[in-house]
Amino acid sequence: MATGWRSSYYRYKEVFLNVSALYKKRADLRAFLEIVLSIVAVIIFLLFALKPTALTIISLVQQIKEERSTLASLTQKVSDLQKAKTLLTQNQRYLGNIDIAVATSPNPDIFAKQVGGVAAKDGVSLVGLTMDNIVLVGTPKKTSSSQDVVPLPNNSYEIAYSIVIKGSYPNIESFLKDLENIRVISRIDSMTVTSSTGDAGRVIVAVISGRIPFVGNN
Repeated sequence: MATGWRSSYYRYKEVFLNVSALYKKRADLRAFLEIVLSIVAVIIFLLFALKPTALTIISLVQQIKEERSTLASLTQKVSDLQKAKTLLTQNQRYLGNIDIAVATSPNPDIFAKQVGGVAAKDGVSLVGLTMDNIVLVGTPKKTSSSQDVVPLPNNSYEIAYSIVIKGSYPNIESFLKDLENIRVISRIDSMTVTSSTGDAGRVIVAVISGRIPFVGNN
């Protein structure tokens, strides 16, 4: 191994000396090598000098894209707000109806008046109207509804009611349809109808149970 290493060393040394001698004798080769080395040096320096600049440019391009995306999103939001403002202005007169439909606080008197008006309109006798879970002063409490009824949306507050009416089948049916369309929104959970015969003839009684949602002052 030692002999092989020495022979390789002497061979490469001889090649290097021959190239060195040739480099000293030939001016054109010397100029060519100097040019090549100069170009290589310039390229290396340019790479080291331009790398931070290139990274900065790439970062700035990415930031510009992000800023454009943010600007487009903000522009869309401004446009949506302007449309919402226009719709609000156009429907300003209906806001009072919205407050009645889903009030911020319980308004049992409004619901009772509308039920009485519907009963008079449809020719049924309002035998009874009861409402539970009404807190007129203070913060209302959440009540757990029965598993048999559908929960009200958005976890809203509710007032449970029960209406007892008496009349003919067509009039009771008409009352039920009108009850679903009164200004105060309510969910009808159940209805039972009983029929009996007395001195005054056949008596039909309907018991309607439901809930009135309201959002609360919060």
